[in-house]
Amino acid sequence: MNKKIIVYIPFNNMDVLGKGYIALTKEWIDKRISIFMNYTLKSLKNQTNQDFIAYVVYHIKSKNLIEQALAKHPPLPSNIHFIPDGNYEVKVKEIIKNYKYFYELHLYSDDMYHKTFVEKLQNYKHKSQTAVLICQNGYIYDSINNRLAKYFNFSSSFNCFVYSVEDYLKGHRHKVVGWVTAIRLPHEKLEKPNYINHCHDTNSAFYFEEERKRNKIKDVWNNNKGATALFGEEITNEDEKKKILEEYIGNE
Repeated sequence: MNKKIIVYIPFNNMDVLGKGYIALTKEWIDKRISIFMNYTLKSLKNQTNQDFIAYVVYHIKSKNLIEQALAKHPPLPSNIHFIPDGNYEVKVKEIIKNYKYFYELHLYSDDMYHKTFVEKLQNYKHKSQTAVLICQNGYIYDSINNRLAKYFNFSSSFNCFVYSVEDYLKGHRHKVVGWVTAIRLPHEKLEKPNYINHCHDTNSAFYFEEERKRNKIKDVWNNNKGATALFGEEITNEDEKKKILEEYIGNE
């Protein structure tokens, strides 16, 4: 298929739980960029197919702090960019105009995709009516305590919008109210585990222990009928855990 994959990564341009002001502070920005470099960036660099562009989108008010924080780290690869929120659609429209399809892949700035995921999307042939590719199966990872478990979310944030470029350039956008409603769109499910949802000390909306206490089931990737989110089997073997993590962020 003649398609372009662009990874949309919100950084601090979204107000999570009414705490948007925190995400404009130097302390928060420095810490989250460090997390991005150690996890999300490694995941992107580890992709077996690098034919994508990733935009990490930040609030324009934090431009100077973002640039100062980035200057403390090695330069980014040529296909990964930090841009202010007002520039995203301008960039996208310019890039996709010579393609037939546009895949808008979504990823938060602390999370990870499996190293083969972009390659899978490049080779994927969606149905004509499909609006979104749904990723339900993945892992939950607590990087503070090095804990990893299988995880299921029936309509997670780890999804990919599918657009015809012609429709996108005419202004069509898939409408969702939070990711929970994405599955109401015409969709296809990508069954294999594709993501790691990352818990850490500056994550304001997702906690390993809270997920573990709320919903727990052993065969989480298969025995999940009617569930919205489920915590699965914890990976306690250190060699197995290391091998899984390397499939997402490599072994740097």
